[in-house]
Amino acid sequence: MQNRHVNLQNKTNGLLNWMMQPKSLCLKNEKGFVIQSIFDSIYASYNSIDTSQVETRKKEYNIKKIDSEKYDTEFLRPVLEISEIVKDKMSDYILDFILHGSLSTHDFIPGWSDFDSMVIIKNKVLGDSFRMMRLRSMFHDVDEIIRKIDRHQHHGIHFITEKDLLMYPSLFLPHNIFRDSVSLMSGGKLSLCVRDSIDEEICRFNSIYNTFKNAYSGGVLRHHEYNGEYLMRSFINYKNAMYQLKYFLSVIVMLPSYFMNILGKYPTKRSAIEDCSAIMNGSQFEIIDKATLIRNSWNQFPVNSNEIPKDVMDILGKNYFFEGYNLIKEMKKYLEV
Repeated sequence: MQNRHVNLQNKTNGLLNWMMQPKSLCLKNEKGFVIQSIFDSIYASYNSIDTSQVETRKKEYNIKKIDSEKYDTEFLRPVLEISEIVKDKMSDYILDFILHGSLSTHDFIPGWSDFDSMVIIKNKVLGDSFRMMRLRSMFHDVDEIIRKIDRHQHHGIHFITEKDLLMYPSLFLPHNIFRDSVSLMSGGKLSLCVRDSIDEEICRFNSIYNTFKNAYSGGVLRHHEYNGEYLMRSFINYKNAMYQLKYFLSVIVMLPSYFMNILGKYPTKRSAIEDCSAIMNGSQFEIIDKATLIRNSWNQFPVNSNEIPKDVMDILGKNYFFEGYNLIKEMKKYLEV
């Protein structure tokens, strides 16, 4: 019984996020009732989930309100711009807008660090397709502001609902990220009921494994294309591949977190890299070190297009598909998944 509700949650949340993010703009030529019908279906699916059938444990976090003075810089000012929009226009729609990751802990790299965030949509809004359509339009505008922080950002805001808080999976984001997060609204206590999601995390890990394996064998990473073009082996298409390469490297540096999570531990990204490096062979871990060096040196590489800078290519080397596949292959072998 639990699996049915878990599967429905994952599929429905995936559709919700697709609808709320710019990738759903492919529907712009559809009639309004099409979008309305999709939101009606999302609500009906969430309404069919019986959270009482799912085992959980309660967690509480105190989300601090954003300190405007810390974000009043040229690079971070878009965060304040988004915060003002959220407070002025969205307080009746969302429970909170939470910023996490390096932009909340202030160890970010300008131009590289992602705008990592989560939005909690109120249940009463989820059940009103017209309000959801308005909220969707507002967040498409917010995405344009996010691009001021990172033009190569490969993911958008992660949207969840109040109901997701009643059976929250670490598959979305490990719940301990809320410990160091900040609210773009008023902040306060966040209560959630955490459920086990280890099977789903293993499934995600194996999906990445297959993607990397196919990239190594076929020479193309068939994920996150840009203007109809995927990342290819040996920098063949370096003139139009920085967005795609950033996605690849971002997944690479997340692998230690996914690895440690499957082992039942949920450390920070930095701690996960340290813990994982003590387990993996040094040569297998070199691509993590290369990706970290590229991240930390990013502000030295002026990027005005989607072309991969020469210095990035020199650091990474041409065998990135092999090195990425070799790393996750050894991780998979260790985990026996």
